[in-house]
Amino acid sequence: MKEFKKDTLVVKVMPNRDEMGKIAAADIHDAILKLLQEKDHINMIFAAAPSQNDVLQYLTSYQDIDWSRIHAYHMDEYIGLPKELADRSFGTYLNDHIFGQVPFGSVNLINATAVDYAAECARYAQLLRENPTDIVVMGIGENGHIAFNEPGSSLS
Repeated sequence: MKEFKKDTLVVKVMPNRDEMGKIAAADIHDAILKLLQEKDHINMIFAAAPSQNDVLQYLTSYQDIDWSRIHAYHMDEYIGLPKELADRSFGTYLNDHIFGQVPFGSVNLINATAVDYAAECARYAQLLRENPTDIVVMGIGENGHIAFNEPGSSLS
């Protein structure tokens, strides 16, 4: 592992995805335990992407995390997904890779099959306002994207 600092950001460079997942999960684990010493419960947002598989696998292997004190949310989702394709939603992906693997206090999903997009966005935004985020578990895609925000695709 190589490590360097840029301003206040600590950058860790791993030799492969498995090591990256292990180290990232260890850092997240430590942050969870620290926050759970300070708060009754914490709120975490998770990204759904294959780049997260190693991280989530290692994270769910920790036996000393009280998952019942963690409320889970997911970061992004398709809108207007036909019900017959709901198994391709990011919520389903996260259920398979983490939400269904450990006993969270609650799991809060964006409804990918909602017909009224504006109402679903308002509902989820209100939920997040009422439950401020403590930790976000996300990756940065190979082309630098975060969620569906692809480099060079901004409308602004």
